[in-house]
Amino acid sequence: MGRSLYATFTFFLHLARDLAGTLLRRWRRFLARTVEGSERAAVAVDVFPFFERMTGVGWYAWNLLAALDRRDDGLEYNLYARTFLAPDEPAPPPMPGHRTMRLRLHHLPAGFLLPVRPTLALLRSVVEPLLRILDGNEVLFAPNFFPHATQLPHGSALVTTIHDLAFAIMPETVSPATLGELDRHLPPALHRTERFIVVSDATRADLVDAFHISDRRVHTVHEGLDPTFAGGDDGEVPEGLPERYLLFLSTLEPRKNVVGVLRAFALLARWEYPGSLVLVGRWGWRTGGLRREMEASPVRDRIVHLDSVERWQLPAVYRRADALLFPSWLEGFGLPILEAMACGTPVVTSGRSAMPEVAGPAAVYVDPGSPAGIASAVASLLADEDHRERLAALGRERAASFRWDAAAAATAQILRQAAGLPPSGPDEYRVT
Repeated sequence: MGRSLYATFTFFLHLARDLAGTLLRRWRRFLARTVEGSERAAVAVDVFPFFERMTGVGWYAWNLLAALDRRDDGLEYNLYARTFLAPDEPAPPPMPGHRTMRLRLHHLPAGFLLPVRPTLALLRSVVEPLLRILDGNEVLFAPNFFPHATQLPHGSALVTTIHDLAFAIMPETVSPATLGELDRHLPPALHRTERFIVVSDATRADLVDAFHISDRRVHTVHEGLDPTFAGGDDGEVPEGLPERYLLFLSTLEPRKNVVGVLRAFALLARWEYPGSLVLVGRWGWRTGGLRREMEASPVRDRIVHLDSVERWQLPAVYRRADALLFPSWLEGFGLPILEAMACGTPVVTSGRSAMPEVAGPAAVYVDPGSPAGIASAVASLLADEDHRERLAALGRERAASFRWDAAAAATAQILRQAAGLPPSGPDEYRVT
């Protein structure tokens, strides 16, 4: 009983200290702006993507926030997901920064004296919104299309990152569940958003065309290269990786044109390519046709599917591949292209959407609707060692040009403007 009483008392003591610290930080920011005349603002950031299985959007937010935390732009960041956790809920993952960023978190202790479920409901419905309102955020930054429903009251100006417009341009390639979420939450977010960040000019054009948004509200900020892929060490090779192979890396779903990859590989095998095809990625939605295509492939025994590879192992997977096959139908950016180029792996990708914007002169471009064309391009590439070496050198050079510090600098200017602070640098970032 004594231990439970102490744990419960300590929990509420920490909550009181959080409240006092919140009021003190807001008072200091007020004094800095009104008395000292310094340019300071608080930005709320929706970090719910960190609490799910990390995908491209999650790594985008992670790397961007890590770079923002290294800067001093007069901005402080309040990272929001769930503030109050039950005793049996797992602790959150490490956050990307701690210098200018704070994740508010209160874990109910084991042996908590009050009834957990009603206490948690009260804390989440009343105390959590109150604390966030007291934070006094001038801006809410949603890095994943729209803010989580619990974030909407926080931040007078909304800045949203739109990664691609597949849901509007190719809705048949997006799962019904995702479409339903977007139909419910995206229209009000588009209306509320003061400034949009897009990760490519291709997405910018799609956004302006699909929703008739003023181009002046849209800022192109290219993504950067994850430091995981910038080093020269291969690291440990995942189990099940064949000696020689062509690589596809992404979620297995209709938009990624995996069927085209499988058919192109069957042709390459017929043309005496001796290696395997390695598919790295989890199964997405509407995979019935893809699974049937894979099982019916005449070279099924040479197709390897790795559902999950640790991120630190991916450089080894890229570097050992003869080429990356990425003939997607539509991409907002195409991180696998950038990662493969950084690892010196030749890239064969689609000559449409954002792919040429990312790869530039460092890739072979194909029509995603032609498996024979994909196979011919790969066969020509594999037969020309000098061409492969030129592409590898161009790819490394181009990949190194995509820098998260530059992306963070432009993003900070967008957030400053949304907070009513004057810009102090460019608010866009492109690799040309």
